[in-house]
Amino acid sequence: MRKFVRTYSPFLVYFVCVALAYFLCFYLFPKYNAALAYLGFLIIYTYIDIGVFILGFFMGKIIVKRSIDISFLLCLIYALISFGLMLLIGSLKYVFYDYMYSNFTFTFSIFIESLGDRDSLFVSIGTLISFFIGEIVEYINNKSNS
Repeated sequence: MRKFVRTYSPFLVYFVCVALAYFLCFYLFPKYNAALAYLGFLIIYTYIDIGVFILGFFMGKIIVKRSIDISFLLCLIYALISFGLMLLIGSLKYVFYDYMYSNFTFTFSIFIESLGDRDSLFVSIGTLISFFIGEIVEYINNKSNS
């Protein structure tokens, strides 16, 4: 478990930063400052369209570099974990957005309903693909250098 946390901690920091950005851009800025809301939406949708692939690729490379012994199966498992975490963040986007406009009680069904959102799936699948490609590139580099 300790090795997993050491290896995966960069992605967990990235996960927390993206969750904070979603909270700021989809709840805090639109509710309290309209000028910042526009800038926040611009930044977050640029991240959704471009940054997911770039950051996912480099996160995959970093994970393999930090791992002492990694196999192809472990690369796939790390990529699937990142997919699940990013799907969780994508669903939080609509939870924050809906909570801003109405004081609803958060239920598990609302959370499950928001998992099928286009942006959420785009971020999750983009992270899965780019993260896995980054891991495989670094894995092949490590194997050829050994």
